[in-house]
Amino acid sequence: MEEVARGIPKYSKEWLHNEKILCYRFENLTPVTVDTWGDDLSDALLTWPDDKPWRLLLDIRMGGNLPSTYALRRSYAISKLRPELPGRLALLIGSRLAAEIMSAGMRAAGNSYRQRRVFVVQAVAISWLLENLT
Repeated sequence: MEEVARGIPKYSKEWLHNEKILCYRFENLTPVTVDTWGDDLSDALLTWPDDKPWRLLLDIRMGGNLPSTYALRRSYAISKLRPELPGRLALLIGSRLAAEIMSAGMRAAGNSYRQRRVFVVQAVAISWLLENLT
């Protein structure tokens, strides 16, 4: 696992299931963490091979807290990159209430080129991400 940090903020980046799923796990979503992660994710998305399905797991359980509006805005901007690249994003949330709120927000944001879902259980999220992989 590769630890990424600048100052206090941290997140980790790892590959799951033989490099089929890119996974980020957050300890906090401060602006410094969000900016560092956003740059890393943007680079990953922009250099992703055209013939490899995009599969992303974002673990933001962090004790059941919701992400900040800053984190949501940055994520939304990144989601607009490479609309020609189909794929899936699984968002792992710490509580059912937070998951319902995030699901509603994701539906409102719209994204016709990549599927997105919110999960509370990691195994279910990974199973969904691995569906229909060729």
